Amino acid sequence: METATMIDITPEIEEIDRQALTIPNQARLVRVVDNGTMQLADNTVNAINDFIKKVDEHYKPMADAAFKTHRSITARWKEVKQPLEDAKAHLVNQVKAYQRKVEEERQAEERRLAEIARKEAEERRLAEALQAEAEGNTEEAQAILEEEMFVPPPVVKVDVPKVDNRKYRTIPRARCIDKMKLIRFVAQNPALADLLDYNSSVGNNKAKSMGKEINNIPGLEYFEE
Repeated sequence: METATMIDITPEIEEIDRQALTIPNQARLVRVVDNGTMQLADNTVNAINDFIKKVDEHYKPMADAAFKTHRSITARWKEVKQPLEDAKAHLVNQVKAYQRKVEEERQAEERRLAEIARKEAEERRLAEALQAEAEGNTEEAQAILEEEMFVPPPVVKVDVPKVDNRKYRTIPRARCIDKMKLIRFVAQNPALADLLDYNSSVGNNKAKSMGKEINNIPGLEYFEE
């Protein structure tokens, strides 16, 4: 019979374990076919009940002690580990906040440069149209003005330390800040019927698919973890 290595196996416990294996084997040999074997079976049931109590009396105190030890260890474990988890969370949130700031600044710079490039392209096109008109090419000037203008989007790169982004992965989330506004909006937009019975799981799934666009739904607010 296998036993946990932490149990202090005494001769008394060894004898109990031995009997705990022997008694069932003997009990299974009993076949109730008449009054005598019925009485034997009943006596054996009583004997097994008494022996189960004996087993419990020996093992329960050890189990209770082990439980108390386990509870004490896990409490100490959490006490030591939690400050580390809290410190890590603080730093991770700091890095995430900085990454968001850098990305927002990068996007803002791209928008600024894109607007400058658009204006410059517009000025060049206007100058070309004026030049064509000055040369008497009225139709060409009109064509220049009507031609679809394509301005290559600028790409702004930022210089930040390379890190394992799995540690700083952001998770899209949504929270309900006004349930009545949400209900009224959903009532007018049946395609969003899944939001009617709102819970965090539904909101978070919608945040994953819509991103910050979920802020356009009255009553909901996008955030990241």
